[in-house]
Amino acid sequence: MDFRDFAYVQAIAQYKTISKAAEYLYISQPSLSKFLQKLEERIGTPLFDRIEKQMYPTYAGEQFLKAGKEIFQIQRQLDLSLQQIRHETAGQLRIATTAARGCYVLTEVLPRFKRLYPGYHIEIMERSAEGVEQAVENGESDLAIYICVERNPIFQYFHVAMEEVALVLAGDSPYVSKAVKRDEFKYPWLDLAWLKNEVMFVNDASQWYIGRISHQLMREAHIMPEITEFRSLETCLALASRGLGFTLTFDISVRCFKNYEKRPAYLSAGNKPNRAEFAIACRKNYRLKTAEKELINMIRQKFGPSFSD
Repeated sequence: MDFRDFAYVQAIAQYKTISKAAEYLYISQPSLSKFLQKLEERIGTPLFDRIEKQMYPTYAGEQFLKAGKEIFQIQRQLDLSLQQIRHETAGQLRIATTAARGCYVLTEVLPRFKRLYPGYHIEIMERSAEGVEQAVENGESDLAIYICVERNPIFQYFHVAMEEVALVLAGDSPYVSKAVKRDEFKYPWLDLAWLKNEVMFVNDASQWYIGRISHQLMREAHIMPEITEFRSLETCLALASRGLGFTLTFDISVRCFKNYEKRPAYLSAGNKPNRAEFAIACRKNYRLKTAEKELINMIRQKFGPSFSD
């Protein structure tokens, strides 16, 4: 079936005579009669009953018209979708991100993005930092949103902010008063030796960079606190904020973590500040779509250096 077949049969069904249908279609009556005859021969069954000089679809004709409407509705929808894709108002957005970035970043920017680009289908995969890079490298994802310890030469990067590791304690912890100001650190600095008998809540070091930094800082401080490991950074933060121990996090949590009864204290620790880049990455040969550029700009505007509560 092509569009002409459907249009001609639909016209005959609508006007109920060959002559009126031919007039509507701007073709001759003999041409339309010949068309219908050949079509019915090809199908092998009549499409119309001729009753008192008028034509009514047979059951086969009704099925032909029904199928034609569905086919060409799909065709129109496909044409519209392709037009939207050409004009970049519709498409697919594939994002790989870590759990904390997904929780803090995507919840802030995706509602606005969907209002601007309602025709976009968004696929999100949550991975470790290494898994995020692998997803982009092998083509599973187009954008990586994560903490980048070292830039990968095969990626193109969009800088969002430099983040510093912060030590998290309950706001009323007695250790907070022992912290001192040090020029090179962002937050008041605490000697980790004070925490040797406390519980450290930490992310899995085999998957999360903040987990590796946490263990490194304990080794540098020559302490071995009791360790409880979680996949969720939010769980670590929530427990630490309630005075059950301590944890370490990148300071996006200072801005975004809200699951506390009393605001936690954020301190610095270690021999030197531990910093890493919050970045968005894509493959170097990847052509960013307008919508993806808009999402990147949203994240940079929201979480760049000027971001505040």
